[in-house]
Amino acid sequence: MKKNKKKKKLKFSGLILIIFFGFLVFLFGYYLWTTPVKEINITGNNYLKDNYLITYLDLNGKSVLSMSRHQIKKKLLALDLVNSVKIHKNYFGKITIEIEEDTPLFYNLNTQKVILTNNKEVDYNEDFLGLPVLINVVPEDIYQEFINKISTIDKNVLSLVSEIQYSPSKINEKIIDDKRFLFRMNDGNIVYINTINIEKFNNYLEIYEVIINKNGDGVKGCLYLDSNSDNNHFNNCEEEVVIPPEGSDTNE
Repeated sequence: MKKNKKKKKLKFSGLILIIFFGFLVFLFGYYLWTTPVKEINITGNNYLKDNYLITYLDLNGKSVLSMSRHQIKKKLLALDLVNSVKIHKNYFGKITIEIEEDTPLFYNLNTQKVILTNNKEVDYNEDFLGLPVLINVVPEDIYQEFINKISTIDKNVLSLVSEIQYSPSKINEKIIDDKRFLFRMNDGNIVYINTINIEKFNNYLEIYEVIINKNGDGVKGCLYLDSNSDNNHFNNCEEEVVIPPEGSDTNE
């Protein structure tokens, strides 16, 4: 009889423990589900402001668990400027959002749109102040190639450009390079470059430093980077220099 009583007590004690721990799990789950978002950290955003994103996501007052990572990511990826998103959450009300934006490349004066690295066009706003402006029309096939190529330029170097003009080079009114552009720089220089050699533009500051060392401070002019040659021609812009592409026949 005593053994049976002990067994019953042990079973009853075990049941009490199970109920107690179950209750604790319930309370912890309830706490997690009702804990509001207390801190939102957003990184990687340059053009999309924190306040805008927080308002757009409508996270204030909501619990950490009530909105899934998938929901947040899907909503952010719907924005034109967002390329990729990573979400980190903890159970104490903190959410960290890592954003990779598509970089605005230039403002197209003809379409009155800002062109992004993903080829999207978006409306201009004050956050895009300082972008280069493409001032004339470019043939469609060359335009698409130009977007793909200019997206490879370092954004810090591209920020030195004020205007872009489609400017095919000609000899005796014959077009010899239909992929050439003119970049007007904020420092007063003009750079001629084509899509084939556009990677040279990443070295603009180093090239101009050499020119300054050779000609003295304050020198301004035209820099020709539209040749496949390693020689970078520079003059005072009084007369445009046309450098035929390698393999072209200028006597036709």
